[in-house]
Amino acid sequence: MNFHNLKKISFERNDKNFRIFNIFIFIISLFLYFLKNLLFKSPNWFFAFYFSDLLASIVLFSFLNALYPVKLTNIYLLLFITAIASFVWEYIALFIKNGAVFDLNDVVCYFISCLIYIVLIKIYSYFLNKSLIKS
Repeated sequence: MNFHNLKKISFERNDKNFRIFNIFIFIISLFLYFLKNLLFKSPNWFFAFYFSDLLASIVLFSFLNALYPVKLTNIYLLLFITAIASFVWEYIALFIKNGAVFDLNDVVCYFISCLIYIVLIKIYSYFLNKSLIKS
């Protein structure tokens, strides 16, 4: 078994710029969620059932990275957290919330949301490294 990738898990201290970036992502995600509720509640099946799920992991990780003292940027850690959150949101919710149903498409949306967040932080890192090289 190869544990080489586990060495890549770092606990880098969160900084002000990364927090601001995540607050920005969080605000945009919430804005899109409220916009969806105002404009697209039922006309389209995608917006009615899955758009909020596509925002779920983005909102979760941007919120955590805005508050948490350590950056959560490791892909494996983000995927693991998404798997745990998916289990809670789709399975545990069945026992807590009346009318909750399991939907595998929701789980797929959570992981797509996680991948979108990973792309966003990779873009942030790219531009941060590019600006540091020029300095």
